Amino acid sequence: MLARLIASRQVVILCDNDEAYLFFHGQVYNHSMDDRPFRYLPKHKHIPYCPILALIDVDYVKREPPIKSSVNIWPIQASSPNPVRWKVWSKQNNAALLGMPAWSVDELAEAYV
Repeated sequence: MLARLIASRQVVILCDNDEAYLFFHGQVYNHSMDDRPFRYLPKHKHIPYCPILALIDVDYVKREPPIKSSVNIWPIQASSPNPVRWKVWSKQNNAALLGMPAWSVDELAEAYV
């Protein structure tokens, strides 16, 4: 998903346990997850609500990623929704839980490039 978003020139954030990486206009910027990484995000000049997709692949134990509802991002949790990690974040952000069935070996082989 990250590669497709970058290829289509979308502004996107990739977060792991330690760093947030902002992909913006062909450049990559990083910021520590411990120091409010979503403070100074770019804004669209002509569209008041234009959230940035944030792909979140974190392994927090019993706490959610540090995202406030006032931040102009659309968080997508990429890691498996461990109930301990997911419950607080889901409640705080009114999150939807979506999933897909596992791919078969034949489907994986067919998709391999």
